[in-house]
Amino acid sequence: MKFDCEIIQDLLPLYIDDVCSIKSKVVIEEHILECSKCKELLSELGNQAVTQELSIEKNRVIEKHLKKERKRSTMIGLITAAVLMIPLIVCLICNLAVGHALNWFFIVLTSLMVFASITVVPLLVNNKKILWTICSFTISLVALLGTICIYSGGKWFYLAVIPCVAGLVICFAPFLIRYISLPKGVCNHKALITMSVESLAVYSIIAVVGIYSKYPGYWAAAIPITTYCLLVPWGIVLVLRYLPVSKMFRASIACLVSSLLLTFVNDVVDWSIGDFNGICLAKADFSNWNTYTNDGNVGWCILVIGVILTLIFAILGCVRLSKRETK
Repeated sequence: MKFDCEIIQDLLPLYIDDVCSIKSKVVIEEHILECSKCKELLSELGNQAVTQELSIEKNRVIEKHLKKERKRSTMIGLITAAVLMIPLIVCLICNLAVGHALNWFFIVLTSLMVFASITVVPLLVNNKKILWTICSFTISLVALLGTICIYSGGKWFYLAVIPCVAGLVICFAPFLIRYISLPKGVCNHKALITMSVESLAVYSIIAVVGIYSKYPGYWAAAIPITTYCLLVPWGIVLVLRYLPVSKMFRASIACLVSSLLLTFVNDVVDWSIGDFNGICLAKADFSNWNTYTNDGNVGWCILVIGVILTLIFAILGCVRLSKRETK
């Protein structure tokens, strides 16, 4: 009895999985001997089944390997933590024997915490290693500085902690923000969030120095100089991230903006400290480098290099644009 191709094709998946009856197998095998279309379809389904099976097996092997590596990392982390406990116990005994109280033992404890934050934590944590490592390092570092400050009787805790934490924020904020879940409305503006956080970190360092130094005229000079210098990274980020032109044109504009801002940075500094007596570029003299002409000479070098890079990127952008229009 001959069967219609549609019926045979409905039975082919069961035939490949070997879950159909013996009579169905016989019917299918007899049919594909005469029907090239169903035979080709059977071959395609067989290849897909093999590919799917290989994919499942690959994922199984990878998962098994990952579990093995996680167990090994955890074991190494626990062994490292156990080794760190040895000097800690020795210091505890010595401190109690010598001073009959716990004082510098806490300095050793927090020091080992700092070391453990960059050695043990990455081994024990499976997800978001960078986030956990940086956070644990920052907390342990603050604890170490606080312990030393208390033990030494100093009043410099804020002076040490704020710049240290701010420096870590400036270095690692771009990495940390990647691991933080943000609302949908601001998820596409991580560059602005990063720059805002890092700008606050810079201002916090400036504020701490001003509070500690109590130098006359500090704020009148520090705030405008810091603000002007921050315009350079802000300008680059805004141009590269949000300007609606091609990459080469964005690079060209970023070079122009940054070179112009850097060219006049010495003028801003001189004006902020009350020592402004004319634009530096007007004092340039490349045949005579001295304290009077250096700022102007350097300013012209920055400006010329910036304009050259601006033109190069602009030309490359025009070339790419013309190629796209040709295609």
